[in-house]
Amino acid sequence: MVGTSIVTTIASVVAGGAVAAVSIVGLVSSQTSAPSESPADVNAPVVIDYGSN
Repeated sequence: MVGTSIVTTIASVVAGGAVAAVSIVGLVSSQTSAPSESPADVNAPVVIDYGSN
């Protein structure tokens, strides 16, 4: 019974680490991708239309 508990704990730590690694890689790649694919384009002018829908 103790062996199963240890294996389950190790498996959950490995799974959590994999999820964290994939999340970090996805975040970094989305923030450092080409300007057309990136959330913000530094070269684009900032246009804020206040009050428009």
